[in-house]
Amino acid sequence: MSKTEIVQVEVKRHSIFRRSLLAACIASASAGSWAQQADSSEALEEVVVEGVRGSLMNAQDMKRDASTVSDVISASDINALPDKSVLEALQRVPGVSIERFAAAEDPDHFSIEGSGATLRGMVQSRSEFNGRDSFSANNGSGLNFQDVPPELMGAVIVYKNQTADMIEGGIAGTINLETRKPFDSNGQQIAFNSAVNYTDMREAATPDFSGLYSNRWETDAGEFGFLISAANSNLKVSNNSIQQGVPELREISGVGERWVPINVGARQVDQDRERTGGSMVFQWADNDGTKLFTAEYVRSDAAQSWLEYAFQSDNTVGLPSADSTYNDRRFVSGTLEGATGYNSYTRQSHSNTLVEDFSLNLELNPTERLQVVLDAQYVDASTEVIDLSVYGHTAADVYADFGGGTPDVAFLAPSASAQTSEEYFTDPANFFYLAEMDHIEDNEGKEAAFTLDVDYELDKGWFRSVKGGLRASQREQTTRWSTYQWGVLSADWAGGQKFFDGVHDTNPWDGQPGTDTYAAPEYGTVDFNDFFRGKTTGIAGGTVLAPSPNLVQSFNNYRSQLKALSPEWFTSIADRDGLAEGPFLPDEINPITEDRFAGYVMAEFANPAETLSGNIGLRYVDLSYETTGGSSFDPLDDRLPLPADDIAFFNGATTSFDDKVSDQHLLPSFNLKYEIQEDLLARFAASQAIAFPDMGMLRSYLGVYGIVESFDTDNDDVEDTAVVTDYRAGTGNSRLKPMRANNFDIALEWYFSDVGALSATVFHKDISDFFTSGAFPREITNNGVTRIVEVEGPVNFGDGQINGLELAYQQFFDTLPGAWSGLGLQANYTYVDSKSVPNQNLDSQEGGNVEVAFESLPLAGMSEHTYNLVGLYEYEDISARLAYNWRSEYLLTTRDVITKLPIYNGEGGQLDGSVFFNINENLKVGLEATNILDQVTETRMQVDEDGTKLDRSWFINDRRIAAVIRMNF
Repeated sequence: MSKTEIVQVEVKRHSIFRRSLLAACIASASAGSWAQQADSSEALEEVVVEGVRGSLMNAQDMKRDASTVSDVISASDINALPDKSVLEALQRVPGVSIERFAAAEDPDHFSIEGSGATLRGMVQSRSEFNGRDSFSANNGSGLNFQDVPPELMGAVIVYKNQTADMIEGGIAGTINLETRKPFDSNGQQIAFNSAVNYTDMREAATPDFSGLYSNRWETDAGEFGFLISAANSNLKVSNNSIQQGVPELREISGVGERWVPINVGARQVDQDRERTGGSMVFQWADNDGTKLFTAEYVRSDAAQSWLEYAFQSDNTVGLPSADSTYNDRRFVSGTLEGATGYNSYTRQSHSNTLVEDFSLNLELNPTERLQVVLDAQYVDASTEVIDLSVYGHTAADVYADFGGGTPDVAFLAPSASAQTSEEYFTDPANFFYLAEMDHIEDNEGKEAAFTLDVDYELDKGWFRSVKGGLRASQREQTTRWSTYQWGVLSADWAGGQKFFDGVHDTNPWDGQPGTDTYAAPEYGTVDFNDFFRGKTTGIAGGTVLAPSPNLVQSFNNYRSQLKALSPEWFTSIADRDGLAEGPFLPDEINPITEDRFAGYVMAEFANPAETLSGNIGLRYVDLSYETTGGSSFDPLDDRLPLPADDIAFFNGATTSFDDKVSDQHLLPSFNLKYEIQEDLLARFAASQAIAFPDMGMLRSYLGVYGIVESFDTDNDDVEDTAVVTDYRAGTGNSRLKPMRANNFDIALEWYFSDVGALSATVFHKDISDFFTSGAFPREITNNGVTRIVEVEGPVNFGDGQINGLELAYQQFFDTLPGAWSGLGLQANYTYVDSKSVPNQNLDSQEGGNVEVAFESLPLAGMSEHTYNLVGLYEYEDISARLAYNWRSEYLLTTRDVITKLPIYNGEGGQLDGSVFFNINENLKVGLEATNILDQVTETRMQVDEDGTKLDRSWFINDRRIAAVIRMNF
């Protein structure tokens, strides 16, 4: 049967099984019927099923029938979610924006497929698998959507408001990932999907594979169903970036005051991602239609690594040449001369994330009016990260021209060098090993949850049913998160430089030979020949030396080679004093137990004509945390001439302590839907919701450290005076309360055809108890010494509002003649505005305060305007899609770790597309393309309280093309 044939779907008007809306929609779009028990009097419905139309029709039906404000992405074809990842698919939903950097706090590293989603301008959304809790084992509280194989999904449902039977935790909304079940379709289904991805900068071809087998059997013991699916996806991509250093306001002779960057840097990153997932589902229904049992296992396993080469500096100052040019505000072009501290560094990061979800569900229908559902779930999650860096060091001049779109940058040999630039950057005598940085994470989390729901249908009056339920869960999570430990390997103040050529020199670049030789670690070359697709010069000669990637491939190799190079200075995180477990200090280990108990009651109502319907309910939540932590006092360098009391205070001591807190909440909700006419409905939704702090904010720890300033008073290159200028501490806060929000939505939805809708939603949120940073002085005594310490950490503070508008439209133009009738369009637009909403300004990893340079910053992660335009075509055997996503400028981070300044992501969009051809009713081939327009992503840094913004970085990444084969039987 072809995709365009009419399918007869049996619909049981008073089915005892109240199947999920997803199951009903998938069944209606599949090539067969939902084969439930049905007698001859049951009606038949006719449903026209087509590929893209089927998906959009399902999503439209689910949105229309939902009990609160929502949006849906549906995949009626198996393994056919319309984007390459769940996160990429989410960006098409009104109100959702995705982050394209590796993390919002890290604006220097681009991501393969994004790293997180904001919903209506906020990150506090809740993530679910099949309406149940789900999370990744990190310092956050939810799921990393980019780690979930999209091939496992039947639908993604974004709830914008709450009903009482929904699990608490999302004030922005709830994002529910629905997997497929064997009873979703009729009889046997076999699906196979294979693709080859090609990335044009990396010039790498990698495979994707997914497969599914589903079947159901009627027996004397009842009906049985079984489904098994598996998916594996590999991707290799690259990105290049150009980055200006911290700007300085300089007085330029004959010009006046102008902002001038102290340096310019270049970075290449190769990223490898492998995502593996699978699911196994068993279902059984008895023959009399009173019992339905479902057992399901879902596994998501993601591994990602990136290898980075950078030629840049955090603080090297180069002075503009006399022939430099300027506009009325800043440096435009010229040479920055005399920068003696460029880093040529190599960095490798490996991460593995695993989430396993086991669930059992029993649905009982003892009478036609009474339904009882028992549900049990167990989640086991883990995350491991190893991040290693080795920094080489050299001198360089740099030419830069920022007068056009993409900057033109050329790194040059210092003017004092007799070598050409090509000779200079490939001579190991010009590079020494400056420093290293290591970081490790080893996290695991487990959760067990049990749910009881009871639903009783009433036979008359406005109230149609009463529903109630209980849920109990316990989540145990241990996060082990080491600091990013920077350590010197060699420097003039550390006894001299150890150069790549194996020579020790106490005075680099003075033209005099070194005095000592040694066995240096490996170094390699980095190819900058086609940097930024050849749109900028890069490094003269095309190559530059850098520490070998072999140094950062494994932690053991890293430790052994750097220890041999610098035995007097190198200390890895695994070699520190006072370790409690593996390479972790006591205050880097964060065990938390969360116990949650919830109960709800909800009534569903409708008028006799069923034109007015809705629900009203109340949810009670009892939440408690038990945390184990400790305090630590970072030791000072005893080689510096510091006062004895300060050395005694910062003695490296550690202690441990426990804390336990509890909190209770009542969360009312009310949802109303009014059918103005058959195809036009209005909604009103009001609810109170809470969002929980990230696990990292709840850490029971106190890390005390000192800021040291040292002086050389007699010009003999020896520090003879040192003082502690600041006594500081970072802390977590196990007594943080959840954020609270009053949510209101008013929506108007017009469904003018099976695949045709126009909707408008106005939303308002009153939010209180934000998670933000606080600082206060505290008297702390250690080792007999007392100091006044400025303690910084997370607190609840303030209240604010978020208001917005969402518009959405979709339609196929079926009335057009012939092949033109295959044209379709999807479009949506979101406007978001915040008032008095404080930025979080917290590091959820370390739990501490993040100081910001300026006040009155906008809400991080929130674009005021976003829109999607998707052109569709489906006619006979051809289907195509061209999707453009755009968002306005937004604050990426309140404080960049390097510049210490706020960084903004510039406005911009990305164009993706696909085209498929049906060879026959079982076989489809196609092409998918991502980043068709070769988008350049720009960031800007705010440099003063007045809001002046200057260019910071330019990023370019691969265009991706995939050749796809899909088979369904």
